[in-house]
Amino acid sequence: MIRVLRWVIALCVVLALGVTIVMSSLVPRQRPPADLEVTITPELLARGTYLVDHVLLCNDCHSERDWTRYGGPPMPPLGAGRECMTRQTATIGVRVSEGQSNFPGVLCIRNITPDPGSGIGNWTDGELSRAIREGVDRDGNGLFPIMPYFIYRHISDTDMRAVIAYMRSLAPVAAERPERDIDFPMSLLIQWFPEPLEGPVAHPDPADSVATGRYLATIARCDFCHTPRRGQGKEGIAGMAFAGGVPFVLGARETPSRNLTPDATGIGPWTRQAFIDRFRLFGDRHSVATLEDNTLMDWSAYAGMTDADLGAIYDFLRSLPPITSAAAPDPAS
Repeated sequence: MIRVLRWVIALCVVLALGVTIVMSSLVPRQRPPADLEVTITPELLARGTYLVDHVLLCNDCHSERDWTRYGGPPMPPLGAGRECMTRQTATIGVRVSEGQSNFPGVLCIRNITPDPGSGIGNWTDGELSRAIREGVDRDGNGLFPIMPYFIYRHISDTDMRAVIAYMRSLAPVAAERPERDIDFPMSLLIQWFPEPLEGPVAHPDPADSVATGRYLATIARCDFCHTPRRGQGKEGIAGMAFAGGVPFVLGARETPSRNLTPDATGIGPWTRQAFIDRFRLFGDRHSVATLEDNTLMDWSAYAGMTDADLGAIYDFLRSLPPITSAAAPDPAS
C-alpha cells in the first residue's frame, strides 16, 4: 500500500512538472512586434505629453511620488522607475497598508526613459506598443499585470504613436532596477494573462461626446478604480460598473471610491459644469501633514484635462444606468 502511494505521489509530481513545463513553453500568447516607426512631430509630442501627464498618468507609476503633496504627484526624474515592491513591504493601494506584506515576490517598476542600458533606449517602437497594449516585453515575457496593459489595449493606434513620441522625448536616465522575482504560481500565471490585439485600434469619433468619454474613462482607468471586483481580479462585478465602493487605503485610513453612475448616491445631482469644477477645485498640490490626509486620486494630473474631455467623460457617465451604492460619497475620492 505504501509503495502504491509513493508511486501515485511520484506520478503526480511528474505530471505537475510536465504541465508546468508545457505551459511555460506555450505562453505568453503573443504576436511579433508591429513594424512601427514613430516620427516625432510637435503635434504628436503635444498629444503624447497630454495623454501621459493628464490621462494615462504613466509617470505616477514609473516615478517616485511625493506623498507630502496632495495627490502624490510624481517627482523628477520622471519615468526613471521607483523602489521595489517586496514580500516584506506593500504598495499604497487597494486594501494595502504600510508594512503589510501581501505582494507575491519582488517587482521593481521599470525605467521607461530612453537610456540604452537601463531604460527603453534599445527597444523598437513596435516592442513598446506591444508591451504597453499587449503585456509582452521585448524578450517575449509576460508583464506583471500591475502594468494595466489589459486597459491600455484600448488606446487607439494614433494615441499609441503619441505616447511613444513622448517616451522618446524624455531625458535618458541611468536607473538600473533589479529583475523581478515572482513567487509560484503567480510567476506562471502572469505568463497566461497577455492577449494579442486582433487588429488596428480605431480612435473614437471626436464628434461623438459619449464615445469619446467612454474611451477616455477607459484608458484613464476610471472603470478600474470605480467598479467593485472580487479580490484582486481585473474583471469588475457584472452590473456594478462605475458604482464605486472599491476600498483604497492610505496608512490607517480606508476610503471607498465614489459612485460615478447618475444615481442620487452618485453624480446624479451634478451638472456637467459641477463635474468639471470638481477637478479644478482639487487640482492644487498643497502640502499634507500625514499620509491619511492625502488621496490616491491624482487630482492635479486629471485637473489638466481640457473642459471638452472632462465634459465628454461626464456625458458618458450620464449615459450609464444608475446604480444605488452604499459607499460613502467622499468628496476627495
